[in-house]
Amino acid sequence: MTASFVRNAWYAACWASDLGSDKPHAKTILGEPVVLWRDKSGAPVALEDRCCHRHLPLSLGRVTGNTLQCGYHGLEFNALGRCVSVPGQSRVPPNATIQSYPVCQRHALIWIWCGDPSQADANDIPDLFWLDHPDWTQTGGHLHMRADYRLLIDNLLDLTHVSYIHKNTIAGDPKEALVPVKTTREGDCIRVERWMLGFTAPPMYNKARRFDGPVDRWQLIKWQAPSIVTLDIGCADAGTGAPEGDRSQGISMWSNHIITPETETTTHYLWAFARNYKLEDASVSKVLAKGGMQTFMEDVVVLERQQAALEEVGERPVVDINIDNAPLQFRNTLENLIAAENVGSDC
Repeated sequence: MTASFVRNAWYAACWASDLGSDKPHAKTILGEPVVLWRDKSGAPVALEDRCCHRHLPLSLGRVTGNTLQCGYHGLEFNALGRCVSVPGQSRVPPNATIQSYPVCQRHALIWIWCGDPSQADANDIPDLFWLDHPDWTQTGGHLHMRADYRLLIDNLLDLTHVSYIHKNTIAGDPKEALVPVKTTREGDCIRVERWMLGFTAPPMYNKARRFDGPVDRWQLIKWQAPSIVTLDIGCADAGTGAPEGDRSQGISMWSNHIITPETETTTHYLWAFARNYKLEDASVSKVLAKGGMQTFMEDVVVLERQQAALEEVGERPVVDINIDNAPLQFRNTLENLIAAENVGSDC
C-alpha cells in the first residue's frame, strides 16, 4: 500500500489543556494507538498504547507519579517505555518494553513525533506563537472528521468554495468567487493569497465588529508540510489602506487549522482563532467560537460525504479545474516528501 503520511514530522496530538495530570489520554495518530500522560513534574509523555504483557491498552490504567500502571496486572512503565515494576516479583524481564515517542509541549499544544526518534528536533515545530502569547487571545476546539486529512487541506487551500458552502458564516458578496487568487510555492510551503476590495463584510465579521459600508477583505493562506494550515484573514473599511499594510480600520485574526491524521480515512482537526484586539471582550470570543464551529462543521459535513463518495467510486478519475492549482501543488509536494522518506524502505 502506498503510504499517505509523512512520519518524520511533528503532529499535534491534542491541546495541552486537554492533557490533565491525573489520567492517561488515548489517541490514534498516523494509525498508531498512543497513550499520552504527564509525569509528576507535568512533562508530557507519549507511549505505545499497549502493555507488553497481555496487550491491554495502557490508557485503561492509571498514572502513578513517574510511571503509567497497566490496569490489568499492574505492570508499571516509565517515560522511556521500560517496565520498571512487576507486582509479585523482583525481576523485570529485560524485554518488557514498549515504544516511546518524542513529545513536546509548545504553543498550547502537545506535539508528537511518530517517525525516526533520532531526527526529532523541537526547533522544527511550526511557529504558532500567537496561540499562547500574552498579547493575543484565542478561542478554538477539536473536531473528529471521518475523512482523509488531505481532503481537508484541499478544502482549506480552495478559497472559491467559501461562496457556496459558507453562505451563512464567512461568505460575503457572491462575486467573491470570481476574484482571482495568487498561488506561490516556497520550499515545502504553499501560499494562496486573495484580496477582495470594496465588497460586503461576511456575517461572522459583522458580528465581531460592525461594518456599515463596503470593506477590503483579505485571505492569506499558508500550508506548512505536512499538515498545518494558517490563514491571515480579516477586513477593514474600504479604501483605508489595508492592502498597503494599515489594518487599523478593521479586524484581523489568525485562523489556525492544525491537522493530524488519525488513520487513512479519519482525522483529528484542531482549530483556533487568535486575535490581538479586544483581548478581554468575551462576547467577541463567543462570536468567533460559535461562528468557527459552525463554519468548520459545514466543511466537515461536505468532506465526510466526499470521502464516502470516493470509497464508492473507487479509482475513477477526477477532473481538475483552474481553482485546483494550490491543492495540486500541495498534493505534489506531499507525495514527494513521502517518496523521499520511503526511499530504501519496504513501504
